[in-house]
This record gives sequence, C-alpha cells and structure tokens, in this order.
Amino acid sequence: MLLSIIVPVYNVEQYINRCIKSIVNQTYQNIEIILVDDGSTDSSGDLCDKWAKADNRIVIVHKKNGGLSSARNAGIKIAKGDYLGFVDSDDYIEVDMYHQMIEAVVEHQKDIACCGRMLHIGDKKLKLEFCSDRTETFDAQSAIREVLLLNKIDVSACDKIYKKQLFDKVLYPEGRISEDAAVILEILSNSNGVVHIGHPCYHYVFREDSISKSEYNHKKYDAYINCITMSEFIEKEYPCLQKEIKIYCTMITGALLQAMYVNRDNFVTYKSDYVDYRKMFVKGFWGTLFHKSVCLKIKIKFFFVYAHLYPLFFRRDKIQKRSIR
Repeated sequence: MLLSIIVPVYNVEQYINRCIKSIVNQTYQNIEIILVDDGSTDSSGDLCDKWAKADNRIVIVHKKNGGLSSARNAGIKIAKGDYLGFVDSDDYIEVDMYHQMIEAVVEHQKDIACCGRMLHIGDKKLKLEFCSDRTETFDAQSAIREVLLLNKIDVSACDKIYKKQLFDKVLYPEGRISEDAAVILEILSNSNGVVHIGHPCYHYVFREDSISKSEYNHKKYDAYINCITMSEFIEKEYPCLQKEIKIYCTMITGALLQAMYVNRDNFVTYKSDYVDYRKMFVKGFWGTLFHKSVCLKIKIKFFFVYAHLYPLFFRRDKIQKRSIR
C-alpha cells in the first residue's frame, strides 16, 4: 500500500532537514514524499532538491507562494498513494509512526488513522495531547464528537493518514488560516470512521514566528468563520451533536478572547471581532462550564474571561511560571 506524505515548505531552513530525515527513515518504506516548496526565499528549496537527489522516493514541487492550503492542495493533486499523510515542515515524527498507522487501518478497515502528539517549544517537550491509553475505533459520528470536544481526535491534518478518495471533492481553503478545522468535519463525515493508535508519534513544534501562533490579528477571525460553518454543518448533518458544537465554539472563541487580552489595544483596533467572539462565547459558556469533558483549568480560564477578569488570570499564570523556573 503506497502512502503519499505531503510536506509544505516555506522558509524553514532551520527545521527542514530534521523533518525530512524523520520521514525518510520511516520503518514503513512504501512511501512517496512530496515536498512542496511554496516560494521559499531562503535555502529551503535548495535543501529539498538535495534530499531529492539522495532519495528517489522524493518528489519536488516548486511553486509561487500561495500559503499552506495552496501547498497542500498542490501535493494532493499529484499524489499517487492509496493513503495521504501530511507533515508540517517545522515538525517531525517518530520513526514508526506510519508503520503503526498503516497496520491499524488494515486491521480495523478504517479510512483514517490518527495518533497523539507531543507539543514542544523549541527543544523542550511540554505536554502530550490527544492521546489514548489504548487503540480505539470510532465511527464517523463519534469521531466528530471527539473533535468537537477537543478530546482524543484533533482537527489537525498532520497526526493522521487518510484514504486518498476522501480528498476527491474536498480541498483546503486557500488564503485562510485555521485550514484544518475548515475541512475536518466533512472529511470525517465522508469516511467510515477512525482508528486511534493511542500513543503520541507526532512532534508538534511551537514556533513563535508562525502565523497561527503570533499575537492577535484579524487573520485569526478565520477560526470564528470556521465555527459558523461547522455549526451549520452540524445542524444539517448531525443535529444530535448540537451541544458539542456549542462547546467547541465556546472553546475556540474563548481562546480568541484570551489572545486579545494579551494587548488591551486589541479591543479598540479589533472591536467588531471582539463583539462577535464575545457573543458566541457567552452563548455556550454555561454548557461548557458544566460539561465533564472540559478540564478544570480551562473552566477556570473561561470563567475569568466570562467575568472580564482574564488579565488577572494571565498575570497570575505568568507569576506562577516564573516562580517555578
């Protein structure tokens, strides 16, 4: 079974060798590695070319800069594999990640496999996310529920493999961020379910200079737009998950409000964003506060956001981290 692994590349000369090395050395060898150089202005494109000369499984696409979604779509278009995987070029993976996932989809006859991940800032491992203590299978509806509760399955494209046919009619939205959330529900709905291999195999590297993690700007409004379209999708296709989509929207808008609180000027510069976030956040706040799947720390944070006191929590958290160091 051929697996196509798509890696969008843009100005990551510090990280790209580590990323590609982790893919090339996979114990599952029947892979096609598609490196999409999305108009890099540093040496990233040249490094990709060197790797292609060293390994005939690597295919290079050089294109004008169009963003992450554009690069992924370019890779999907030429992929020959039965399954697709995605790795962000500043991240890296465990040596047997794809071996385990391929075995899981074959054994459990599922269209999608996923794993947990390790979150890093720089070289430090911070925490494990979206893990399970055992291999689990989910039908499409239960997988969507896990995503909406931010539980064992994340919206991310990169900790999964997918049957290629799932992308026959679905592409990533170009010119937007939060692209994973924009398509995940439709992909899950079109699948026969997910097998979760349990433990973490994907190393997610938190970079301060990346678009998705930088300080608040209006591009983050895309996450709010996703909440609206996801809510419409759930209302039409899975009305039984109305409670879960409200919790998801509350947690996303709560995080957006927290990001705005870092700089008080945001409330003036992006006033309309704040109004929209606040309205959606308040709508689902109480249901989220009393839902057993939401951890206590998030509930405390959101209570401070709800009461317009988040700067106090933010200050306390910084002091606590400083004292621990």
